[in-house]
Amino acid sequence: MRSPFERYLRHSTVISRQGALGRDFAVTDESWALTDDPAVTKPRRRVLATRKTASEAADFARTTAKAYKQNGFHKPSRAWWGADEGYFHRFVVHPDRRGGVALVVASGLAGLAIALLHQGARAGRKSNPRNRDREKR
Repeated sequence: MRSPFERYLRHSTVISRQGALGRDFAVTDESWALTDDPAVTKPRRRVLATRKTASEAADFARTTAKAYKQNGFHKPSRAWWGADEGYFHRFVVHPDRRGGVALVVASGLAGLAIALLHQGARAGRKSNPRNRDREKR
């Protein structure tokens, strides 16, 4: 028997499903009003949890979905869902990519610092009188 919520569950998520290791998972609540058409209306998204292992995130999503009167797990979308009087909620576990931006910025700043230190060391060698005498020879 088809669930009356099937149209919400078929909605494709924009969140990547690439695997990751460690505490790199998050849980997002994608919500629609029951009067909304999910093919037309984008869901309201809220990040509920971050920095979780895959297992912790899945447990959190399941527990959150079970707090609703109607709830379940949709295998094709790999998401827990819950529904109340006016809203449908889909709880998606996905890799948390927000930490990646900080890593890229930190790597860039470290590279810049190394380049500046190297440049300063080269400038210091050129201004040293001993080095000028060696260059003339």
